[in-house]
Amino acid sequence: MTMLLEVGGRPVAMARTGEGRPVLYLHGLVDVHSAVSPDAPHPFLETLAAHGGVEVLAPALPGYAGSGGLDGLHDVEDYVFHVVDLLDALHLEHVDVVGHCLGGWLGAELALRRPDRVRRLVLVSPLGLHVPGLDIPLVFGALAPRGVGGFGEARRLFFADPEGAAAVDVLPDGMAEDQQLRWFGGLAGAARLGWKAPHFQSRRLAARLFRITVPTLVLCGEQDLLVPETVVRAWVDGMAHADMFEVPDAGHAVVLEWPEVAVEVAAYLAR
Repeated sequence: MTMLLEVGGRPVAMARTGEGRPVLYLHGLVDVHSAVSPDAPHPFLETLAAHGGVEVLAPALPGYAGSGGLDGLHDVEDYVFHVVDLLDALHLEHVDVVGHCLGGWLGAELALRRPDRVRRLVLVSPLGLHVPGLDIPLVFGALAPRGVGGFGEARRLFFADPEGAAAVDVLPDGMAEDQQLRWFGGLAGAARLGWKAPHFQSRRLAARLFRITVPTLVLCGEQDLLVPETVVRAWVDGMAHADMFEVPDAGHAVVLEWPEVAVEVAAYLAR
């Protein structure tokens, strides 16, 4: 089910599934509201809701289809306080937060600035952390539209198996027009945070990680090109109470490639 909220004077489309204690899900670059319609089934979110006995709330981030424009949003801090306003609109004082990819970065920045609003934190393939000397692939170079080759390069960036069903379903070479509009339109919101070097990374976050004191699970794909193991270790080592869970044969888009990993997330949130 999808509902429409007003947050700080801007509309926000939000997918909802399940019943029970609310869990906030912040989506990534290849995810619900981007490559996947919020009205389509999302096995990861549905599995999390079913196994956790929770209601999963998945709002569209600014710039994505169904959300307001980017006026007044210039950096990651602006995005974080937009999420705080969203929590206020939903009357959620203290909530579990699951963030994937770009949403993982926002979830971490939220827990850093407003730990009073976060009960537990799950970061799935989180962008945002800059490790000096480590270069990651140029995201927007891989995502640029091509007349020849389709979305093969983008699939290789996000999926361990770029020709597998999960990859081809969300990034088909013959993408329908409505999906193209949602996909490329959403990249405008992503570009606001990731266009400038170091792309999708904060030079300040590493020194502040120790301030994230909420219990945190960092979940990653073994073959993630955007968040390799060196970065994952830096996340875990930098925080006060962090655990790591690695998914074999998975790339960056873990929630699409191996949605059953939501069972592990549900178990962590239930502790």
